[in-house]
Amino acid sequence: MAMAYIKALSLPTSKMAAKHDHNIAIIGSGIIGRNWTMVFASGGCNVNIFDSDENQIQSALVAVKETLEQYEKDGILKGSDSAADQIARIRGCSTVKDCVSDATFVMECVPERLHIKRSVLSQIDLYVKDDDVIMASSSSSIFPSVLSEGMQHKRQIIVTHPLNPPYFLPFVEVVPAPWTDKDITERVCQILTNVGMTPAVLKKETKGFLICRVQHAITAECFKLVRDGVVTPGDIDKLMPDGLGRRYAFLGALEASYLNANGMKDFCERYGDNIYELQQDFGPPVKLEGAPLEIIEADIGKRIPLDQIQEKRDWRDKRLAELDKFINKTKK
Repeated sequence: MAMAYIKALSLPTSKMAAKHDHNIAIIGSGIIGRNWTMVFASGGCNVNIFDSDENQIQSALVAVKETLEQYEKDGILKGSDSAADQIARIRGCSTVKDCVSDATFVMECVPERLHIKRSVLSQIDLYVKDDDVIMASSSSSIFPSVLSEGMQHKRQIIVTHPLNPPYFLPFVEVVPAPWTDKDITERVCQILTNVGMTPAVLKKETKGFLICRVQHAITAECFKLVRDGVVTPGDIDKLMPDGLGRRYAFLGALEASYLNANGMKDFCERYGDNIYELQQDFGPPVKLEGAPLEIIEADIGKRIPLDQIQEKRDWRDKRLAELDKFINKTKK
């Protein structure tokens, strides 16, 4: 019954299938899987989606359909095609084999647990037909070399980790294993660029990759400042939207420093010693627990009660959509 409904929601036609070059397989239908489905559909790709829970596939297809239709009404739908045309390119699948059989690009989006990801990648490894199929993982922290070790197609496995939600945040860190084929890395970047994403390739594996190393450094420092009684959580949360975040919305962190002086060398001559001295004060790593956590939870809870968190997420996504439109208009 569930799969019959799934198929009713997916409206593939031979005409549309022939129009698009890439067949994408999404394994995992959670938030990231749904977002990737919409990203690829907006870019003109045919998308198959699978989840081990058939009810989850049904829920995902309904949610994606409703979301794309709402985005169209709100004027924030990506791509040149209508929501109906994008929805018609999305199909639910009852098995991994069916999902990946004709895929040129497989995106694994299951929970961030090594045994789960390796189990899923092993199934993908078994069913992909060709030696040039891209096998990507959305992992935020697990090295692609660990994910792919012992796989038949390990040279085709690569990490493509986005920010959330990827539909409105185009940055993707691309992390090849030491043995990933160079052609796979290049094709991943080209396909992601073609569907409106902004790939950045890491030259080697490093703990936390790029996103988490920067993001968690900020979170940890904010936690320490609350712990040490320097500033309230509310005032910390003014820094990004009304300060640094506005600048970084248009400039890279290094570009911002470059512009704050007469180039990077001049910046380092002026501020390098101060930055070095400040690093000495950062102290050891801090566990995010205890009294500071209670203070932060209570402070943010007054601004965003937990029973209103989905409403705030929707608000966030609409603001991101408007920012995305503005940035795209002003890019040179």
